Amino acid sequence: MVARLYYRIMNLEEAHIDVRRAAKAYIESLFADDDAALQSGSRDTAFPCVDVSDLVARLNALAEHWKSDELARHPVACTSATVRFVAAQYAPVGLAPGCALQNVVHAANCHEPVPAHAHAAHLWHVGDFSPARNHACLYRQLLEHTGQYLPTIDSPMFAEQAGLLPTSPELAACWLALSLSPGAYGPEILGAALFELQVAVSPVVEALLRTSDITRGHPYLTARHDACRQAAQRHIEQAIGGMLGEPGIDSSTTAARIERGHRMSMHLQGAWHAAIARHVRELLLDPTVAMVELIRRKSRFAAGYHSRLTLADRPFDDYVVQDPEHFVRDLAHSRWIVRGHPEQSLLLTRLVAFGGPMFRVFSNKELDVMRAWIASLPAGASAGPSTNNSWVTTSAPSVPSVPSEHRVAEPATHTRTEAEPVRAASGNVGPRELYHRLLNHENNPTVFDYAGAFAETWLARAVEVAERGPDALPFADYTHERLRHWFEDRALRQTQSYAGPGQNIDKPREQVIEEAVQLCPMIFIDGGWVQRWTNAGYVETGIGTLLYKIFSDEIGNGDTQLNHPNIYRDLMRQMGIELPDFRSRAFAMSELFSDAAFEVPAFWLSISQFPRRFLPETLGLNLAMELSGVGGAYRTARDELRHYQFDTRFVDLHNTIDNASTGHSAMALQAIEVYMDAALAMASPAASRTQWRRVWTGFRALAIPRRSWKEVFAKPTYTV
Repeated sequence: MVARLYYRIMNLEEAHIDVRRAAKAYIESLFADDDAALQSGSRDTAFPCVDVSDLVARLNALAEHWKSDELARHPVACTSATVRFVAAQYAPVGLAPGCALQNVVHAANCHEPVPAHAHAAHLWHVGDFSPARNHACLYRQLLEHTGQYLPTIDSPMFAEQAGLLPTSPELAACWLALSLSPGAYGPEILGAALFELQVAVSPVVEALLRTSDITRGHPYLTARHDACRQAAQRHIEQAIGGMLGEPGIDSSTTAARIERGHRMSMHLQGAWHAAIARHVRELLLDPTVAMVELIRRKSRFAAGYHSRLTLADRPFDDYVVQDPEHFVRDLAHSRWIVRGHPEQSLLLTRLVAFGGPMFRVFSNKELDVMRAWIASLPAGASAGPSTNNSWVTTSAPSVPSVPSEHRVAEPATHTRTEAEPVRAASGNVGPRELYHRLLNHENNPTVFDYAGAFAETWLARAVEVAERGPDALPFADYTHERLRHWFEDRALRQTQSYAGPGQNIDKPREQVIEEAVQLCPMIFIDGGWVQRWTNAGYVETGIGTLLYKIFSDEIGNGDTQLNHPNIYRDLMRQMGIELPDFRSRAFAMSELFSDAAFEVPAFWLSISQFPRRFLPETLGLNLAMELSGVGGAYRTARDELRHYQFDTRFVDLHNTIDNASTGHSAMALQAIEVYMDAALAMASPAASRTQWRRVWTGFRALAIPRRSWKEVFAKPTYTV
């Protein structure tokens, strides 16, 4: 079921391998459906344009025509009920804006133009580092404005509480599934991203929201159509141009794949429009059908409470569970109902009132359904559906059963069955190999198990040394004031450690170069420890906004000239160092580097794959990384580089961008404060101390932890 896939992708780290496999299977099934539709002629296509201007112009025209056609084909009456219903059904898309693009840029490719443009477009969807402008946050506000308070999209209760139809998560699930394999599905992702920018809000949804007094003029609509959307679309168009212009590719095939991503998105949203319009027309606006659905949902809770009652000479408890349609028909003729007059009906005046046997059994929304149903019943007439309904039978009036395609999706939970393999990392994968595999994880699907094991071992070692040395736990009981005092004192001490620009440079030129070379595996993945914080479910949170901003700054905010690894590559070229592509095995195995050069970056890449599991440790690591060179080490490095007439941009940039006032160090501190604020408010003192120790373990983990002699007998384990 697609709702389950949506949930599992939102909780990817629980089962990386299985979820990625399921996501690929889903995408391939959509491809097969698309191919079949093209062969049958039921979907239009044309010879793909290889000129980017022609391709984009044709897709723009297609999207504009499609939007107007969809409104004509699938009109939906604007009532408060339909606005609430459609807004909830659109939530999988509305609460995950730009999700097709969320992994296009990552540690392995952030220095390249195509991913950089994709990242710049993604910035628009997430509000340019502001939760107040984040489109997911704005859509949640819109939902709440209609009186709907849904769980977060990573919750197992999201699909159930939203009452999702089976088609409602399909488009978002498609985009999320594509996002897990940006290397394999890059063209389709750009086609899907272009469609989302062309159709910023589903035309059916937008028509309803702009018509309704409840939602007209809501900031979500303003945000989805602001002037920056055109700039975001230009970035996608530039990414498409860059992809079509890459050497060695078949531009015609790539253009066709871009069109496929666009066409599939259009088809899935069109199918959703049809299902929504049909559901509203046939079910939502028919009070009798709504009542049947209410009884169908509630009946299992009613069994056992009405053993002495009968309805139409049938035992009440059995009737309500086994035959909701006829139960509603007979209920309409019972003594509890005054047809056409809900205010006079015992069901609503006595049974559900204070002191009644069903007080607070029904929600306010469910009581509204019951009132509307009773009000719709004509006095003295049959309670069956209207005669213009094809569900009416000749034998007896009956209420239509709900077609299977309309039934609400089951809760999006996943339980591993005995048939599913339980994978655990076995054997040893060294830091060099792990570094290489994680940078090429689409070709190494089992690497995530090794990454999890590597991160746990690393953190376990860090725990053993966290109680002593200069980075020992500074205080056991966390308070914001204590952390701030420690932070400011640490920043001051680092600044005072700088000997000044007049110092003598004793370090030989060769040593300066050698030290710079050994940093390449680390700096080429700058920001990699927070690369997954681009994802829906993370980026719209307070912590996520801060970490996303840090990652985006490290990779240049969509500008390859500002990309930190590229600036460092310029330094390497100036030093006369020629290196293989850092994603290649030749780089990972190069004798230019010591084994130690890959340890910290391998840990960064490993922990980044588990942003929820290792959240407090990631926050501590982030602070350690951002604060590490500010004030002292970066300024010393600048003097050394300048002495030998090397470019100092990299260290100059970090000494400013990581500053302890408003820069990355300050953001890292703020992220910890946000996290610990929740821990202090919701956890016991002992539990809060545990969370603080986990944060500090992450801080300590920036340094390569020493292996203890105890590992001869047992591998260290990390317990939280």
